[in-house]
Amino acid sequence: MPYANIGPIELCYEITGPEDGEPLLLIHGLGAQLVAWYPGFCRALEDEGFRVIRFDNRDVGLSSKLNDTPDYHLQDMTSDVEGLLVTLGLDAVHVVGQSMGGMIAQQLAIAHPERVRSLCSIYSAPSTEFLTQELQAVLQRPPILDREGTIRQWIETERLSGLDGFDESRIYDFAAAIYDRSYCPAGFERQSRALLTAPDQRPGLAQLTIPMAVIHGRDDRLISYRGGIATAMAVPGAELHLYAGMGHQVTPHLWSDYVRVITRNIERAEPDRTEIPTAAMPYPTSGDRGDASPVRTSAVLAEAI
Repeated sequence: MPYANIGPIELCYEITGPEDGEPLLLIHGLGAQLVAWYPGFCRALEDEGFRVIRFDNRDVGLSSKLNDTPDYHLQDMTSDVEGLLVTLGLDAVHVVGQSMGGMIAQQLAIAHPERVRSLCSIYSAPSTEFLTQELQAVLQRPPILDREGTIRQWIETERLSGLDGFDESRIYDFAAAIYDRSYCPAGFERQSRALLTAPDQRPGLAQLTIPMAVIHGRDDRLISYRGGIATAMAVPGAELHLYAGMGHQVTPHLWSDYVRVITRNIERAEPDRTEIPTAAMPYPTSGDRGDASPVRTSAVLAEAI
């Protein structure tokens, strides 16, 4: 895989999809490697014509490990992402971030608005106040160093996220592949400290003028769905898509819905558009499922919480 040199940091990245496709940057969450973006979900985005860019954040995967260095912050991880775009020669991209990656994506849009054409934040939040006690307990667990113990711990954590739609053998194989590619518990701990020191981003989000979509699960046990509501309320004209039965997981049976949300949001970012509508356009949710929510704007949600 190729690497981007960003000062002292090297970021491992991968680009897939049609060469002439709209660039779509995916930012993953705490301790997650680029391979944790499920291949089927990425293929669905590629089938829509997007040029999908994935990367390992600092301290995870095949990117640089920052042993024996001072603690860093989410702002530093945001600078890494901006540096990646510079290295790739991309002036601006569409961005999708999940969990902590959503917080990084929000900071990228705030600090470098010229770099972000549209933003989709998946089960994320504008501040740490929406992190649950269950997530706090996960962050405080001591690491397990042997392979089998680490795989079991990873699976236990993912069960908190919700693993509906995945069979047991695939769950185990996926966890083993992540461990074998790169296991760095010290990097996870450093990223955790960066997450817990993240500032409240709502003042900055209120200044955004890009299309914004928020996806969150009503049953998220790690980051409260209220964090998704707060994000949508902070951004003028943002869309919120809440799903009953969805946890902290990009659930396979909802991939097509997610792709429609992302695509629709990107279509709002026309090159000549200078103003984002304050009311969301109608969104056709799946008629054969009761778990897909209608679109609601931040103005409507102000009276809902």
